[in-house]
Amino acid sequence: MIKQSIARILSVELDRKDFLKAVGIGIVAATGVSQAVTSVVKQTSSVGSQKQVSFGYGDSVYGGRSNAA
Repeated sequence: MIKQSIARILSVELDRKDFLKAVGIGIVAATGVSQAVTSVVKQTSSVGSQKQVSFGYGDSVYGGRSNAA
């Protein structure tokens, strides 16, 4: 039954647009939709991220602040 399904899928003629669409869907299905969403979210969040500087207990070197550049 699986062999028949594969043979039927492979026997269908596709133009370039349909082929690329099918390959894209296959890649997303293979890697997972959640992985694709995670990579998009990671790229957009890293653009706006900035280093936060805080001052308080444990934020400086022992015995005072270092003036080294």
